[in-house]
Formats: sequence, C-alpha cells, structure tokens
Amino acid sequence: MASAKHLDQSLSTLRAEIQALEIGDVEARHRLETLVAEIEASVGNAGGAVADGRLTGGLKAAILNFEVSHPRLAVLMNDVLEKLSAMGI
Repeated sequence: MASAKHLDQSLSTLRAEIQALEIGDVEARHRLETLVAEIEASVGNAGGAVADGRLTGGLKAAILNFEVSHPRLAVLMNDVLEKLSAMGI
C-alpha cells in the first residue's frame, strides 16, 4: 500500500529529526519517541492500522507543544498526522 510506504518514510524522517534536535527536556524526547513507536506498531499490526484517537490526539498535542520551539518538528509531525488521516486513522 502506497500510503503505508509514505507513512513509513515520514515516520523515519520524524524519528531522525527527534534524534537530531537538542530538546533539553529528556522526558519530552522520550514521549515523542514513544509516540512514534506506538504509531509504527499500530500501523504494522496485523497488516492494517486501526483508528486510535489516543495516538492522533497525542500527535496533535505534540504538534502544538513544539510548534513555536521546534517548527520543523511540528511540520513533520503534522505530515504524519495527515498521512494517518488519509489512511482512515
């Protein structure tokens, strides 16, 4: 599925950006890494993702949280959110 492939690419880019950022808050970095891992697990689970408001809600909250301090990270997270939405998640 092309959508899943594009999502995988976006998640990979997001994960790399999280690692490259100098986020002073170790807990915030951990929450972001956990969120990405949960999204990857949800999408990879049994060949299809299931709509999960907790994941998308967490992603939306993270976008708002990092919008000012790390705009590139917010843009990447928004891209992932749009791809999840296109997949019906």
